[in-house]
Amino acid sequence: MRNLFVRLSIASLLLLLPLGCLKKPTLPSWVSKMSVIKPPISPEEIIRLPGGDRISSGELLDDLHKAKVIFMGESHDQLEHHRSQLMVLRALLERGKEVVVAMEMFERSQQLILDRWSQGFLTEEEFLKEIRWEATWGMDYELYKGILDEAKSHHFKVLALNVPKDLVRRVAQNGIEGLSSEDKKKLPEMELADKEHRAYIRSIFKGHQGGSAGGLKHFYQAQCLWDEGMAETLSDFLKSSDGEGKTVVVIAGSGHVVFDFGIPKRFHRRTPLPYQTIVLKEWKSDMDEDLTFSKTILPLANYLWITQPTPSEKKRPRIGIVLKEMEEPKGVWIERVIPQSPAEKAGLLPGDQILSVNGKEIIKLKDLHHAVAGKDPGKKIAMTILREGSKWEISVTF
Repeated sequence: MRNLFVRLSIASLLLLLPLGCLKKPTLPSWVSKMSVIKPPISPEEIIRLPGGDRISSGELLDDLHKAKVIFMGESHDQLEHHRSQLMVLRALLERGKEVVVAMEMFERSQQLILDRWSQGFLTEEEFLKEIRWEATWGMDYELYKGILDEAKSHHFKVLALNVPKDLVRRVAQNGIEGLSSEDKKKLPEMELADKEHRAYIRSIFKGHQGGSAGGLKHFYQAQCLWDEGMAETLSDFLKSSDGEGKTVVVIAGSGHVVFDFGIPKRFHRRTPLPYQTIVLKEWKSDMDEDLTFSKTILPLANYLWITQPTPSEKKRPRIGIVLKEMEEPKGVWIERVIPQSPAEKAGLLPGDQILSVNGKEIIKLKDLHHAVAGKDPGKKIAMTILREGSKWEISVTF
């Protein structure tokens, strides 16, 4: 499965805009400064926004000194993003900070397992088994191993940020109004009237095959639930005795961080503590389109950190979907579709149920493992999916 899917949070669909759907915005002055950054990319291509000044990691750490929360928005499959996060964690420890790392990758119900890991009570094999890494996140564990090893070595807390994925899935499929009374009690306080955020989501959603007004409403509610839930977890922790004196580094998909739309603004609404945002971005020759959104004057983040591209030998074939296996009803569903991925180009959507791949019935994730085993980049697979009661035949290229 690691060779097939790239894990991004559902709100990570926000970072890369399909600008064909939008009028090209007037770029802020700092964006023009990106053109001077050319390969080879150094480990410290850090830009302070909105001014566009290039700074060192030492200057960045000086700027972060008073922040109680540091949001680091990543692309989950980028090795250099995780190295940058680890560098910041180690630098904060060296400066005497009491650090907590809060991670989108884990649900609140897994907190006790994470605590046992940080306290040194679990081997890596035991941890991966108990946390059910493949089902929980499914990315290559090596990408996150350095961060989690650092937590275990220094015994600092790993805070599980996420709400139950099943709850988000139900909202994405049926909306908040379609939840049971019991599920509605589980919802955090939610802000659904942010016009800029809603416009951002709409610009993404309308480019999807089969998008509808009802689908957009549910999709937007699901994005907000994900962000509000993580903001609530973070806020509750920092208000508790365990959070006193701590500096929290939040590791989440960039879509949860950009323009403050996701977790930052919703966290600050609950707990007005000082925070800083860092968006990590892989260098490419035409970066301008990924750095702005025409409906807001906000900068992408407080800091933009340009990283080296992942070496080709470390890249894995993928189609760009995140899956969820269910026991009742039994089957495999798409939770998230990554922007500009083969899956998005093929027209796959969150909420689609995968019925078969190349004619092989898909009931469990292992069925999908077997169906795609040995496929190389460039190869096509034929998928039969169920969407809103209708079967669709879709061809996807790795």
